[in-house]
Amino acid sequence: MLNMVIVIGKLARPLQVRSLPSGISLACFDVQVARGDDSTDTVPVALFEAADSVREWKAGLDLLVIGRVRRRFFRIGGGTQSRTEVVAEVALPLGQVDGVRSALTKAGTALAGLVQELRPD
Repeated sequence: MLNMVIVIGKLARPLQVRSLPSGISLACFDVQVARGDDSTDTVPVALFEAADSVREWKAGLDLLVIGRVRRRFFRIGGGTQSRTEVVAEVALPLGQVDGVRSALTKAGTALAGLVQELRPD
């Protein structure tokens, strides 16, 4: 089964980029998504192997994020906690129109394939 989420919103605050012991870079950030009632939801995002250009992103930047939902568990202070986040496969400023169009086309193709798989014979 396909696990895909598409999030379009604004970068809530400056992102944090760090290097993991494996050498892979990890960018963590929150995307604010407008709701119909003038409120917002905040979606935490993890982007592995983040390009250097993400360090230039500023709060308020309009973003497209395509990825999968993950719930991870970890220990803090002797207790277990969890965090649900989007692990991004794609994260792009909406101003990168060609990249956004390409990413959404690929996501649409993947979803169309899922519909085909679910269609009864």
